[in-house]
Amino acid sequence: MTIGKITPKRYKCKRCGHETVQSTNHYGSTWSWGHVNTCAKCPPWAKYPEFGGSTVWICQEPEPVAVNN
Repeated sequence: MTIGKITPKRYKCKRCGHETVQSTNHYGSTWSWGHVNTCAKCPPWAKYPEFGGSTVWICQEPEPVAVNN
C-alpha cells in the first residue's frame, strides 16, 4: 500500500455499493468511527455501532505503480 499526499479518491460501501469521495493519503480501505463516515444509503442497523453495524469503504482508484529511476 502506497502512502503519500492526501488526495480525493472514489470509495464504495462494501455492504451496499454506494459511492462517495474521500480524501485520504492511501489506497486502502477506510471505515466508520461511531456515526462518523457512515454510509448514507445503508439502514441504521447496518451502519451504527449501537445496533452492531459499521461501514467499510473500499477504494475504487487504482494504486499507482512505483517507478524507481
